[in-house]
Amino acid sequence: LFAAIPALIAYNRYTSTAESLISNYENFMDEFSIVLHREVHKK
Repeated sequence: LFAAIPALIAYNRYTSTAESLISNYENFMDEFSIVLHREVHKK
């Protein structure tokens, strides 16, 4: 039990950080594709 509680806390922190990072990458990809689309169709 002494090892399980810190492991659970660390796992929750890790997954929260990973989900936040993935969300940031997805937002970047969306914004970058919009910029590229605008540049391609700028004529």
